[in-house]
Amino acid sequence: MIRTMRARIVFFAAAAFLVGCPGEGPTVWPDPDGAGAGLEAGSGGKLDRGAKPKQDGGVKPKQDHGTKPKADKGSPPGKVHPPLGGSSGGKGGSAAPSGVKKSASGVSYILIVPSSYSASTPNPLMIVFSGTEGYQMMAQNLKSVGGYLGVSGFIFAVLDGKATYGDGQAGAKVLDQVRAQYNVDNDRTYLLSESAGTTAGLQLGLKLRQSYFAAYWANDVTTSDKPTKTAAQLGFKPWGNAGPGGKVALASAIVSGMKAAGYRLPAQAPYSGPGAGQHGSTQQFMAAIQFFKGKSRK
Repeated sequence: MIRTMRARIVFFAAAAFLVGCPGEGPTVWPDPDGAGAGLEAGSGGKLDRGAKPKQDGGVKPKQDHGTKPKADKGSPPGKVHPPLGGSSGGKGGSAAPSGVKKSASGVSYILIVPSSYSASTPNPLMIVFSGTEGYQMMAQNLKSVGGYLGVSGFIFAVLDGKATYGDGQAGAKVLDQVRAQYNVDNDRTYLLSESAGTTAGLQLGLKLRQSYFAAYWANDVTTSDKPTKTAAQLGFKPWGNAGPGGKVALASAIVSGMKAAGYRLPAQAPYSGPGAGQHGSTQQFMAAIQFFKGKSRK
């Protein structure tokens, strides 16, 4: 296994420009929410005009509750699953802006839910497999940069890449639990894997739950794989990219497979900007997070 320790030290200039400098030691990033590094424990329907009432009262107008999110119970053959334009309709979850440690069928993860969370509105979700720095450090990094990179409204479910090495099913369990407890937007569900989490991420995003993800970025890759289904088979065109972290051949193999499957790729695929040649680069990590903003299955 490739040992990787991410170290990110971010300086803020007056113009709010972020510059990262990788080095040895733990990650240190300021928390714009002021929450610190600790983890906390954690319808006005309208008439259906499809049926006109009969004079004898045999057919009465029905109240349309279509605006209420419904739980996904699968799609008919040939349809996108989960359905386009829908949401999971999960119930019972609450905000956890500082992060809370949870377990899904024995899989530990850290859940970050913004204070703006509303169960009445579909919310974007990102599943994250950390590198060897662990899920607590990755969770802190995500909280620190969310507001600056435009993803502060995301729900994040962060798994430990080292503890779940090669186990894509671990991510599937977490995905199912979060969707059951929170109202997750079917079209704005994302996946980020990093370093030690590469294998599990590729399994989850390109094989086990390929149709769930609007976008997948494999960062600091340690191996490669290709999508099981094409965009035509999925019923939509996912977005994809890979950050080499020095492993250009592996990243190129991943994006080549995505391209052949009909994925939508940015101009730099694989990523070739600042930090692309260095494993654990802050610049490449920030590029990965920014990639997801505004992406949708539609």
